[in-house]
Amino acid sequence: MRQTTPHHATSPSVSISANAQSIAKSRIYEPRVFTRRTRARFATDRTKELTRHLGRAPSYVELVLIGRVVANEWDLRRLDHRLDAGEELSGHAARLRLALENRLRLDLRELGLKPVAPKPMDAVEYGKLIDARRAAEDAAA
Repeated sequence: MRQTTPHHATSPSVSISANAQSIAKSRIYEPRVFTRRTRARFATDRTKELTRHLGRAPSYVELVLIGRVVANEWDLRRLDHRLDAGEELSGHAARLRLALENRLRLDLRELGLKPVAPKPMDAVEYGKLIDARRAAEDAAA
C-alpha cells in the first residue's frame, strides 16, 4: 500500500505565516457571492464577532437580536451588491433596504452597541474649519 501526501501538504502556495493567519482571522468576512455556503460562513463570523463584542455569553434575548442583526446585515449586503453591480432597485427593494437599515440600527442599539462619539477637534482643525467657513462666505458674497 502506497502512502501519498495530499496535494495541499506539498504545495508551496498553501504555507502561510502565523502572522498572516492572525491578520486574516481578525478581518471581518465580506461575501463576494451570495450562496447558502457564504451565508452560513457570514452568519458564523458575525455571530462570533457580536458575541465577542458583548464580552460575555449572550442571553437568549441577545441571541435572538444577534440572529436578527445577522439576517438584516446579510440582506443589506446582498442589496448593496446588486447596486454596486449597476442594477437599479425596484421601489419595493429600495423601501426594504431603508427598513433593513433602520432595523439594523435599532437592533444594534438594543444590543448595547452605541455609535462612537466623534473625536473632539484640536486647535489646528478648528482653525481650518473657521478658515473654510470664511472662504465660503467670501465666495458667496
